[in-house]
Amino acid sequence: MKKWIQGTNAVVFSVAVIGIFIIVTLFLNSIGTFQVDLTKNKQYTLSDQTITTLQGLDQNVEALVFLNSQDAEVYTREVTDLLAEYHKVNSKLQVKTYDLLTNPTLAKQYGVTESAVVLKKGDSTKIVPVYDMFADGAGESDMSAESAEASTSYQFSGEEKLTSGLLSLSSSTTHKAYLLNGHNEFVTTDVSTLVNHLKEENITVSDLSLLQEGAIPKDASLLMIVGPQNDLSDGETKLIKQYLSNGGKLFLSLGFNEKMSSSWKNLDSLMSMYGVQDTHTVAVEPKDTTLYDPLTIIPDYGQHEITSKLAASKLYTMMSLSVSLQLEAVQGWTTTPLLTSSSNSYGETNLSGLLESKTERDQKDLPGPFDLGFAVADSKGAPKAVILGGSTFMMDQEIVQQANLDFALNSINDLLGNTSKITIRPQVQEQYQTANLSLSQAKMIFVGTVIVFPLLFVIIGIVLWWRRRRG
Repeated sequence: MKKWIQGTNAVVFSVAVIGIFIIVTLFLNSIGTFQVDLTKNKQYTLSDQTITTLQGLDQNVEALVFLNSQDAEVYTREVTDLLAEYHKVNSKLQVKTYDLLTNPTLAKQYGVTESAVVLKKGDSTKIVPVYDMFADGAGESDMSAESAEASTSYQFSGEEKLTSGLLSLSSSTTHKAYLLNGHNEFVTTDVSTLVNHLKEENITVSDLSLLQEGAIPKDASLLMIVGPQNDLSDGETKLIKQYLSNGGKLFLSLGFNEKMSSSWKNLDSLMSMYGVQDTHTVAVEPKDTTLYDPLTIIPDYGQHEITSKLAASKLYTMMSLSVSLQLEAVQGWTTTPLLTSSSNSYGETNLSGLLESKTERDQKDLPGPFDLGFAVADSKGAPKAVILGGSTFMMDQEIVQQANLDFALNSINDLLGNTSKITIRPQVQEQYQTANLSLSQAKMIFVGTVIVFPLLFVIIGIVLWWRRRRG
């Protein structure tokens, strides 16, 4: 009887273990897309923009991956692994991989002559060259196996390129923005990184000299004035105000002039239309840190759609040499602060001294906090203008820092009504991190995983069986 009970218990226990194993297997299979990114900068986590774009696919999209077998394996793996993550988010993105050398006819059909990803939605296609997704430490693209072995590092911008390609397939709406010139402000070559990203989001930016053209083009969706040091002429100001009164949009980001208090009459009049007042001081944030100088401010975000996702993700905009602004409400406009300095900040009135790196606080300086940027909307909530106290954060060497690029792109897209593009964009990733093992380390890992651990479980099982038998 005792042996029968023990046998029954053993059978029941075995069935229970098998049943638990089956249930756990089914559960893990049901959450096959679940994963945890333990990298420091969440390198393998898709961006908000990518996830939103993939979730918004309303029909099947094919990603035809043409790869050359002579390309470095580490590079091709980056591309295929990334597309596998895209497919996990939305199975409507169907990934198909082809060898470029053995499928020349199919490649020629899509105009592909080198490794590339062809995104196809209906009759529309977008070719994303794989070479464009990679750059070495010098910024040059090279996917050869020899380069992979010789290079100590590379950068991968595949997510940025592929997501931009998907966006271009999903939206045919285009906008034209004009960047005003003639007042020592930035031209397109000074902010080429911003201009290129705007182009990928179907916003084309061109330089504009009102003194030469005599009018703002009729196709202008947005007028941008970035970093002006000198004032506008009366005639230019009249044209700009006429453009704005006829439904135009304004993106104004101030520059620096030590005589701004007396020479910015027309720039000040543009801002005052929306209740924004220039204090003619430069914001200074005293800090006990060596990370950046007192003229570089990491402002707090205001409550607005432009900044909400940046604030939630703790991504910061870095404002340098920013003019301090303040608000005086004007009827008919809703003006919302976007960026605000701390209560410890002050407005430096000695602008000439700033040119000599003098930033000592005195009784003439204005106490903070200050607003460093505003978003303006009309009485119906439609975006009208974005006015910022500084513009250096948009320069090519600065815009890659923290959330500078996202803040600029979000501000412009908000003005143009592209609410789906107010997001956090993909970051450039560093290369795969590899560990080089010595022969002894490899043997130790092999012995531990293949011999020691399995043998340990066998010994535990024998001990338990022997104890149960004796009992």
